[in-house]
Amino acid sequence: MSRSNLPTRPPRQRGGDTRPPRQRGGDIQKRAEGLRDEIRRHEHAYFVLDQPEISDAEFDALILDLRRIEEERPDLITADSPTQRVGGVASEQFAKVRHRSPMLSLQNAFDEDEIRAFDKRVRAAIGGDVVFCCELKIDGLAISLQYTKGRLTRAATRGDGAVGEDVTANIKTIRSVPLNVKPAPGLPETFEVRGEVYFPIAGFEKLNREMEAAGKPRFVNPRNTAAGSVRQIDAGVTASRDLQTFMYTLDPAGKARSQWDVLAALQGMGFRVNKHRRRLNSIDEVVEYHAEWQRKRHELEHEIDGIVVKVDGFPQQIELGFVARSPRWAIAFKYAPEQAQTVVEAIECYVGRTGVLTPVAHVRPVVVGGVTVRNITMHNEAQVNEKGVYVGAKVTIHRAGDVIPEIVSIVKPKQGWRMPAKCPVCGGEVVREEPYIAHRCINPFCGAQRLERLRHFAAVLDIEGLGYATLTQLIDRDMAEDPSDLFRLRKEQAIELDGFGDKSAQNLVDRIAASRNPALGRFVSALGIPQVGEATAEMLAGEFGSIEKLRGASEEDLRRVEGVGPNMAREVFMYFDGHGGELVAKILKAGVVPEAAEPVGDGPLTGKTFVFTGTMETMGRPDAEALVRKLGGKAAGSVSARTDYVVAGPGAGSKLEKAQKLKLKILDEQEFLKLAGK
Repeated sequence: MSRSNLPTRPPRQRGGDTRPPRQRGGDIQKRAEGLRDEIRRHEHAYFVLDQPEISDAEFDALILDLRRIEEERPDLITADSPTQRVGGVASEQFAKVRHRSPMLSLQNAFDEDEIRAFDKRVRAAIGGDVVFCCELKIDGLAISLQYTKGRLTRAATRGDGAVGEDVTANIKTIRSVPLNVKPAPGLPETFEVRGEVYFPIAGFEKLNREMEAAGKPRFVNPRNTAAGSVRQIDAGVTASRDLQTFMYTLDPAGKARSQWDVLAALQGMGFRVNKHRRRLNSIDEVVEYHAEWQRKRHELEHEIDGIVVKVDGFPQQIELGFVARSPRWAIAFKYAPEQAQTVVEAIECYVGRTGVLTPVAHVRPVVVGGVTVRNITMHNEAQVNEKGVYVGAKVTIHRAGDVIPEIVSIVKPKQGWRMPAKCPVCGGEVVREEPYIAHRCINPFCGAQRLERLRHFAAVLDIEGLGYATLTQLIDRDMAEDPSDLFRLRKEQAIELDGFGDKSAQNLVDRIAASRNPALGRFVSALGIPQVGEATAEMLAGEFGSIEKLRGASEEDLRRVEGVGPNMAREVFMYFDGHGGELVAKILKAGVVPEAAEPVGDGPLTGKTFVFTGTMETMGRPDAEALVRKLGGKAAGSVSARTDYVVAGPGAGSKLEKAQKLKLKILDEQEFLKLAGK
């Protein structure tokens, strides 16, 4: 979201008219002056200092209040009112640059009614034959690039729309900005290209990990960090941030006769242009495009806060013209904000299947990204205190798509929260086992652990019907203490459970019986061995071939497996040497026979070890790992010096970072498929 995009009216709210009550002449004038002063202060904090003091929603509300007053009383409008500004204020740290033509802001639509009203206004002015060019609205920093005789001669921020800041040295460090181009036909000797600089999500997360490692505070979001990165005094800092760009405006447009032509011309000159742009023939298609990318927005490697809708043809744009400082032929169709402020009401601990206690902050319910958030997982004691969370703290919550909500900032952070000394479920002793950061209930008979272990086992083996409600009944009725008991469950027992009849009881028993011959890798994963996830389980299965050989492996044998370090080897060995070994024996005695893993055959990937990170677009990660094994290679769960290839997709994180440090071969998905012969 960019605060230069001033809202034209607010999102529709329940409860009737949202306009402020009418005020007397003197009062309304004072209110307008007060709003202008307050908005200017927040503009300075946001655009110049890059230190926002209020949320975007609160800022928009101030602008809306002032705009309504000025609409009712045009005589109160002043030339320097924030509503008359295109956006921003140029910093004193950089030389001032006057743009070839103003960098205009867009009016906003917040719901379907408002975007349809825009469509009606357009068609009323120019007739019914309208084509829209729709682009994703990148959540970044607007920039202008000036080229003279094909060479980049100046780069500037938006500033106030007429005058920006000269950031040429910094922008030249961004690799997607061409230093030289072959101008498109029809362009004059000097022309401007405009677009957005943004911080890719993976790079932003990497930077925050580095900040945390250095004991420095995390950055709040990619947008503000991108703005701060571009406006660094030291261009070396900008270069280290791995910023990216998308360009969308050409001034003048040369031979282009539409926005679609402009995007094609920019792409032809070597600029980075968003590939998800689309030409649409109706407002219904625009609404569908908006909904599509609201669903898919978190698959992108960058943040968006809506779509931009433009009348495509230049003759129609000219006919529509401008209103105030915004074009009548374009509008930003926004998404709901994904951050909100609330208050922490309690911090309680929950016990997982391995006995690890996880603190959860219960917050005053708040809607974030269209979902009501009540609970925030804090992972461990260290994270609670690093963030400074406590009961009564005023916090900002971020939630993106299906991603788990997280607390990203606290108004007045405070350390000192401590894990309980006793398990909140069974009252057993809670200890922190070095070198791990987690606290664990060491009572092996803890009821919470038993439930979570059974649920994990059933979920991994895909036994339908064994959810928390059913498993809780099995435990409470002493029908199941560990996973082996599931395979001894009889129909006569199942039919006694609440919600079960003759047929559903038989179905449950049949589904459990159908899972008696799981693949070895899946069986090992279902055991819930600490540190052993799906990929590591498959790797161990492929290395040892049978559950008997794996159970009998020594620590040294385990450490020889690619991707298994000393800590993991110790965890696996201790599991099978202790209660875990006894559990496996009971499960096997109950009639479960894991299928031996097929030996890895020869193929084009024989002897090569792969690690996958990020999102795969043409296949799921498990399918990609299975393909590697089928072609003779190994799929590991962690990166080491013995890794041959790291396949990185959108959202790649610490594994990619480690691979870069180790100077390993990094592939994208298409390069991997080519290597695999697909």
